[in-house]
Amino acid sequence: MQSVECVGVRDADFQRGGFDAQDAQRVIEMLEPLGVDLVELSGGSFESPVMAVRWADERSEAREAYFLDLATKLARTSPVPLMLTGGITRRETAERVLAGGVALVGVGTALAGTPDLPERWRRGREADGRLRMATWPDKLLASAAGLALVRRQLRRLARGAEPALDTHPAFALVTDQLHQRRALRHYRSWLRRERRNAGTPPEPGGNHSRRARLRTPPPTAPASRTPPAP
Repeated sequence: MQSVECVGVRDADFQRGGFDAQDAQRVIEMLEPLGVDLVELSGGSFESPVMAVRWADERSEAREAYFLDLATKLARTSPVPLMLTGGITRRETAERVLAGGVALVGVGTALAGTPDLPERWRRGREADGRLRMATWPDKLLASAAGLALVRRQLRRLARGAEPALDTHPAFALVTDQLHQRRALRHYRSWLRRERRNAGTPPEPGGNHSRRARLRTPPPTAPASRTPPAP
């Protein structure tokens, strides 16, 4: 199976000191010689996560595809195919993205609530599933909960289950943290096995290193060669 190398570039032109179009273009030009197959453009940060946790309203199509203008400018000269993500839920918006020269459209959040979205678009229908996003005063925490909620729904879909649209954001956040910890433990176990099979010493500070240190006796001071005073 052939792998695809994808790199994500976030734009935060609404924040001071954030990426602008020229910065993103320079990054893409640096990635092209490295053999990158795709560059994903999305917006925001964990403090202002416009790409994953808001549903667009009907007042503005531009609000739905937050960085369509930037992606269109970059697509004109980009040597690497581009993908745009950022709250895209309507077919009309997705078609505008593709018409602007962008190769792929990301609709992960929309699919998390409406798994049959592509089929709906073929039939002229739109997404109707809405996840129960957090509206907490703490934007950072609400953002983390929203992202966790989307990941939880996508994992349910991978198991063949239907979306649970009434899942509470706090529950999704806690269970997602537990899932991430389990995944990290599995990855570390796999990495240790791979290192043993390859004959590579374990990472400093790992469990094997700690056990080795406990078994190793402390060094003793060398015996003095100076003869005793008469």
